[in-house]
Amino acid sequence: MSRNGHIHLNCELGSIAIITRSKFSVNRGIIVKVIEPMGLMRWPGIDYGVIPVWRVEVMCKKTKLCYHLPQKGELRRERTGLIPDRYLRAITPLTGQLRFEFED
Repeated sequence: MSRNGHIHLNCELGSIAIITRSKFSVNRGIIVKVIEPMGLMRWPGIDYGVIPVWRVEVMCKKTKLCYHLPQKGELRRERTGLIPDRYLRAITPLTGQLRFEFED
């Protein structure tokens, strides 16, 4: 977060992005479209509060995101899913108009 309270985002609504970090290495490098802001959420493996999270959709028809559902003990593969902003790098230029989506 910047000194003026704004959250610096890597992506915005409609961005095309690449997944740069993930618990599962198979998710890294997948190209996604940011389709919905999910707000500030806690994320497994990140212990310092809430972070901005997006709902994304995989751009390649043959590719899916890998998620582990610990309560069900299963591994799922989905075409849409949630990804923290910090795990994404925008490919398309940002306009900066939607950074306020995650601000209090």
